[in-house]
Amino acid sequence: MAWTFDNSLPLGGTTRGIVAILAAVSLLSLSDALVKMSGHSFGLAQLVLLRSIVAALLLTLWLLPVQGMSGLRLTRPGWVWARSLCLAAMWLSYYAALPTMSFALAAASYYTAPAWMALLGRILLGMTIGRGGWASVALSLSGVLLAVSPSADTFTPILLLPLAAAAFYALAGLITWSRCQAESPGAMALTLNVCLVCVAAAALLLLSLFRPGETESFVLALWPRLTLADWSLAFVLGCLLAVIATAVATGYRAAPTPVVGVFDTAYLGFAAVWGVVLFGDVPTAREGLGIALIASSAILMSGSRPKRKDEYC
Repeated sequence: MAWTFDNSLPLGGTTRGIVAILAAVSLLSLSDALVKMSGHSFGLAQLVLLRSIVAALLLTLWLLPVQGMSGLRLTRPGWVWARSLCLAAMWLSYYAALPTMSFALAAASYYTAPAWMALLGRILLGMTIGRGGWASVALSLSGVLLAVSPSADTFTPILLLPLAAAAFYALAGLITWSRCQAESPGAMALTLNVCLVCVAAAALLLLSLFRPGETESFVLALWPRLTLADWSLAFVLGCLLAVIATAVATGYRAAPTPVVGVFDTAYLGFAAVWGVVLFGDVPTAREGLGIALIASSAILMSGSRPKRKDEYC
């Protein structure tokens, strides 16, 4: 398989990107499982705001002593903010679906992201995918379809939320790879959390102005009263997000988006584990086979190597 693009590959970038994304998705799956568990205690905008404030403060305390103000500078701030807005839309869409969907079903729907990445990469960046690349994408999609098993009973409007989250995540990954390779992962992670704080604050302002009737719902709740345990959980989620955001930025900055995107599907395996441990949801044989197909697609994609445009014939 060959991907055509104008960026040169960092030395050892593919391996470094894969390791970073595997670390990120292991922690992300735990964080998302905790969000699903705590949906009855928080409002969506409230949780995103508190979590991102903690993450932004931690990242600032890390970046300033280690890198100084230079660690906070952005080379292409417009693209970094565009990436951050895509990820903000991704998290809001995905978290809005979690309270009313099983964790495994939401995760499987979300992991149409590699197919979105391949399609958008071809359209927006001129990437060309060989037969092996399309085979890995098809295998990944087959696994997702097998795990979700869409039918009249399972396909509801709520299912569109994790699908939309997948599209936003794919777009963010492409922006990171094609436009943000010169950026510091820490600075991108900090910008993301500042963006999330701004988006969540705007959502809370809108909720306070319009006061929707379903104030008890996770999505529309304004500011539920929190216990000490809730505040502690928000702090833990913020710590996790600081690490996750840095690792994701490192992964998509170091390696080609479609390669990292397929290894990103390891989230499904981690989600299955947390589903059993935290929710008692044991995957069925069909769901297990779907996850195995997605893992196989990652192995197939790992054998591919990107080539620069001037190297591709």
